[in-house]
Amino acid sequence: MKVDISLVLLALGIKVRCESFDYVIAGAGTCGLVLANRLSEELNIRVAVIEPGGDVRHNPNVTDVTRFLRAFGTDIDWQYTTTPQPGASNRSLAYHAGRAIGGTSTINGMTYIRGDKAEFDALEALGNKGWNWDTLYSYFKRVERFSPPTAAQTSEGGASFNPEYHGEDGPLTTGFPFELLNGSFHELAREAWQKLGYPLNPDVNSGETRGFDVWPQTLDRDADIREDAARAYYYPIEQRPNLKIIKGTVTKLTWANSSTAGSLLSADGVEYRDSNNKTATLSATKEVVLSAGALRTPLILESSGVGNPEILKKYGIETKIELNGVGENLQDQPNTALEYSSNFNVTGTAPYATFVTAQDIFGNQTSTVAAATDAKLSEWAQRVSDVNGGAISPSQLERIFRVQHNLIFNKNVTIAESLTSGSGSILISAFWTLLPFSRGSVHIKSAEDIEDPIIDPKYLFIDFDLTVQAGIGRTSQGLWYTEPISNTVVSYLVPGDADLPRNASDAQWAAALGPLVSPNHHALGTASMMSRELGGVVDPKLKVFGTSNVRVVDASVLPMQISGHLTATLYAVAERAAELIKNS
Repeated sequence: MKVDISLVLLALGIKVRCESFDYVIAGAGTCGLVLANRLSEELNIRVAVIEPGGDVRHNPNVTDVTRFLRAFGTDIDWQYTTTPQPGASNRSLAYHAGRAIGGTSTINGMTYIRGDKAEFDALEALGNKGWNWDTLYSYFKRVERFSPPTAAQTSEGGASFNPEYHGEDGPLTTGFPFELLNGSFHELAREAWQKLGYPLNPDVNSGETRGFDVWPQTLDRDADIREDAARAYYYPIEQRPNLKIIKGTVTKLTWANSSTAGSLLSADGVEYRDSNNKTATLSATKEVVLSAGALRTPLILESSGVGNPEILKKYGIETKIELNGVGENLQDQPNTALEYSSNFNVTGTAPYATFVTAQDIFGNQTSTVAAATDAKLSEWAQRVSDVNGGAISPSQLERIFRVQHNLIFNKNVTIAESLTSGSGSILISAFWTLLPFSRGSVHIKSAEDIEDPIIDPKYLFIDFDLTVQAGIGRTSQGLWYTEPISNTVVSYLVPGDADLPRNASDAQWAAALGPLVSPNHHALGTASMMSRELGGVVDPKLKVFGTSNVRVVDASVLPMQISGHLTATLYAVAERAAELIKNS
């Protein structure tokens, strides 16, 4: 019988290292590839990236800019499932995330929208000195190589921009697709939204998102191809001799020292499962960076003994560092869609978004709603803490909620989004609350397997989120009753007049939303960059508290949702993280 000596030595606690690198990065997604590119710019620095997915540069479900959603459920999708969600009629929901070199940037909607300035400034209020709009703005522009719209895209598709807000020389190509051709549909939507009080926002990436806009996307217009993270940051430099992508799945950190009072833990590498599903290890002489995403990074930390002792003890894992915030603070936006049949044939792509504020939804009742919600913050904090096992205390959550409340009612950031689109004779409004107070969690299900996590987003758990969801739903529904776009509507298909008539009551909206809610796939917050006193997991330099050389760079570090779509922000965060690492 042939014996695998390396497994025997591992069982005995003896570490076997096949290769050694300066930096080991877990995950070749959006952030991981930015780091791989920037850290390997110095040819004397060796960088390894461990990624279970493959090269998808020739996969038409990835490259074709018109085939969004077709990669869902294929082998480049992790195909997760949530726990039953009471806010979604107790359904377990399919949750998609990219499993490829390029991560979720290979299967997402390619939307490139940053968010509202005040939301980035709020990062400092959560204990992150130096993280604000002004700091990140330079990275937003550094990332981007923007292609201005053609004359036809402007006149027929409604594309607009302000050159002040865009970069010209970055690795990531953004712009508007040639498929943006159906000018008459754009005009119908623009005029109707204008009548509802939402004027054209000429550039949604200015830091002010309110209004109707035609957003740019992460694509190469002239090549007519998706611009994922691999195409932007990896393929152009894949021949660097000091950069290596290893096929495998990181399962845990390996530690160079034991935890003692007052000491920092130092990682000397990672343990991973290779392409043959065998356990292997890799050495890191400088740092280990976790970039596996908001749904997987917490699992690696927990498997490594970093997290809530109650959870770790349940699975027989020794606690190395007590950080109750690991896997907590999970936030996603509940997506809902209305569908109508039309006498109009919608062709091409229609990336049209309308962003609304609390004032838009509540009107002259806004100050009353602000006061009522302020009075409920402590109650909401207690509810969220209780349902998540008290990992984050009510007092911690209330402090976070007050920052969020200030953004909504004093800073007047946008709090909901409605997409106006269509395909053939079907018209669609997809909408969601942007800044939910509901918080869930993601945790390991066993000590041996991180492939099947417990994902519980707690959609619409807090009643205010349901109120906002219904509010943006009413706004979206109202569009199809507003000229000139109302003239194209033939019938109401989903959910239909029987379930959700015009001027439906709050109770009717609540009943209708549950069966329609689906994930927006904007998960974040599960290894939050916040002060440790608030339940944070990483510090402003993105180092895991209690460690000397472990960082997290992915969506899990963002402590609150933003009004934009995640992709743009993640690229900027990763660019800044690369500088922090290089300068450390």
